[in-house]
Amino acid sequence: MIGYDVVNLGERELAGGVEELRRLIEKSRMVFTSASFVYRDNGEQLFAPYAIRDYKLASGRSVRIGFLGVNTFNSAFARETPDRRVLIMRDPVEAVKLHLPALRAKVDLVVLLANLSLRDLTTLLAGSKGIDLALASYGARFSPAGTIEMIEGVPVLYSGDQGKRMGEVRLKFERKGVPPKLTANHVFLTRRYPSDPKLQDLIDRTIARVNEINRQKAVTAVAAPAPPVAARGPAGTGATVPLETVSSAPADGKGFLTANACVSCHSEAYEVYARTKHARAFDTLVKANQDYNPECVKCHVTGYEAPNGFINARQSPELVNVQCEACHGNATEHLRDASKPFGNVPPRSCFTCHTKENSPDFAFFKYWDMIKH
Repeated sequence: MIGYDVVNLGERELAGGVEELRRLIEKSRMVFTSASFVYRDNGEQLFAPYAIRDYKLASGRSVRIGFLGVNTFNSAFARETPDRRVLIMRDPVEAVKLHLPALRAKVDLVVLLANLSLRDLTTLLAGSKGIDLALASYGARFSPAGTIEMIEGVPVLYSGDQGKRMGEVRLKFERKGVPPKLTANHVFLTRRYPSDPKLQDLIDRTIARVNEINRQKAVTAVAAPAPPVAARGPAGTGATVPLETVSSAPADGKGFLTANACVSCHSEAYEVYARTKHARAFDTLVKANQDYNPECVKCHVTGYEAPNGFINARQSPELVNVQCEACHGNATEHLRDASKPFGNVPPRSCFTCHTKENSPDFAFFKYWDMIKH
């Protein structure tokens, strides 16, 4: 298992509440830090703003490294604690200016752990002297070619935010008083790296719990549930999805038609489609307890976030799976007037879902051979 000496906490870690996070921290052997979260009444830190660790070098001497953690400023963030105090966030520039001088005086090297956009990090580094290295994450941004980039004179490595790449920076200390030499790399955590069984079990249980919370929200959102039914995939696929209700077609007559409406005119194309994984795409989410996870669902259904499109598996089960209209668009007008242009799909549209993160093995021509029609 990969060991972590210091962890910079963010908003997501506080999603379950302050007391829940504290309970988890007490059970952990890791060191947690963040200069971002403070109490509104007196500015007191929720966590230690920085952490200091001593490392022994091969030469025998020790190096003291300080880790200072900051997050993207959210002016709307306010979280009440059980003792009715309110947590807010401090601007990262202010947080670094407040704590960096004291940390700098105690250590040989200062490492900034930053969940900041490139613009925010640039602003921070421009006004904060004394940072030796920044390890950053923000959205899908990666440092080019996995190498160190210099920002305002400070070495920086961005490594994304999904944990699929691990940023590695090696420090070589040669002489005391001389800055270490830095080399960097991105380690792609592919299937070649086995999962830790205990950690994977925790991940699986967490996913199932979150999925159930989202499912309950979907159940609550339906005011008048219909009798229980099972929504089926396209005819002949054998795909079924255990669902509670089927929603009615929208009154404006502009709802998605579903793949079953295409078969009468496009029987050959439909037969090809029915044999593809697109026709059973939602089944994979059901098996993985992700069928109510919006981050996953959007690429396994038809018309997600489109007018009259997929809402959730309870309210719009007829739109599960990647059906014809998921790629070709709503076919209502096409059915009314087939002479109008419709359905042209440029290859680049595939990359909306088949990203490097979600579909690392995707190769357009290889995959097109499986679905071409």
